[in-house]
Amino acid sequence: MPTIEERIKDIENEIKKTQYNKATEHHIGILKAKMSQLIIEAESHKKGGGRGFAIQKSGDATVALVGFPNVGKSSILNRLTNSDSEIGSYAFTTLKVIPGTMKYNGAILQILDLPGIIENAASGSGRGREVLSAVRAADLILLVTDVKSKGLNTIILELRNAGIVVGRKKKNIAMKRTGSGGIRIYSPRTISVKEEEIKEILKEFKITNCDLYIRENVDVDDIIDFLRGNTMHVPAVIAINKSDLPHDRKEIVSALPPKLEYLFISASTGEGIEDLKNLIFRGLNLVRIYLREKSGEVDYERPLILRSGVRVREVCRKISREMLSSFKYAIILNSKRKQSEIRAGLDYELRDEDIVTLVSRN
Repeated sequence: MPTIEERIKDIENEIKKTQYNKATEHHIGILKAKMSQLIIEAESHKKGGGRGFAIQKSGDATVALVGFPNVGKSSILNRLTNSDSEIGSYAFTTLKVIPGTMKYNGAILQILDLPGIIENAASGSGRGREVLSAVRAADLILLVTDVKSKGLNTIILELRNAGIVVGRKKKNIAMKRTGSGGIRIYSPRTISVKEEEIKEILKEFKITNCDLYIRENVDVDDIIDFLRGNTMHVPAVIAINKSDLPHDRKEIVSALPPKLEYLFISASTGEGIEDLKNLIFRGLNLVRIYLREKSGEVDYERPLILRSGVRVREVCRKISREMLSSFKYAIILNSKRKQSEIRAGLDYELRDEDIVTLVSRN
């Protein structure tokens, strides 16, 4: 009788050899559901399973370099940071996590050089589970390939098998299990997945009675990601290294995963490295908030680095609890705004490079 890992591999191979079109998308969706359920079973059968890499997070955000062995991750780390990661023209140079620090736009970013991912990493090949556990701690994944390598989609599949989804946003789905009554689905009329297909996917996850609430348009992968339960949605960008070597740029771009920003770079010559720093900063979706002191001075060297969508309330919390309790109003300055000066309350959403003066009641 085949093992769970062998069954997972058989389904992966069937998905790869099945041409995706309207006639096969239902079949592929069910295969994906079967594979996800088998992965959950494999996880539950593990005893210990090996320890992950011990990483102490630091800085304003963490970026993980993820790619096949020998695509130049260590060289990129050295270009981005002050680290001295070992470099070699052979596979598996990096056998541990090597951290470095990148300073950019006032932010201090932790960059992690991880051992190369190989096929079946999610099943444990090549210390894959340890590597993937480290990726789960990242705020952004920098997918690294080079102009000669292929199979970036294989790495994305390994990440997904480990419950790490890139290039997709988490959808608004909720479920309430019930003791009887079968499966009831509440969804928009414009949803692109048929109700019968959703029910088949639920049954693959051994769910026969529930109320499923889908509040926006979704596809099969969105539903499977939700049902797995341990899925993380991590933003990602792509660096295509060794662009100084002969290559067919059009062919490479055509094979890249859709919806992910990419850059051609050369770690050996330094080409594109400054652009890559900017791409990483934008990919993290960070904003810089400058605080104006009572004296009127503004520290432009070390802003508060926060997530996009941050409100005045979070800035107060960052400073002190006392500031939040004594808050009266905030004065917002930014030359990029239509109004040069705004008086705002705690729930006001801040933008990148806002200058904030906090006024207290005391």
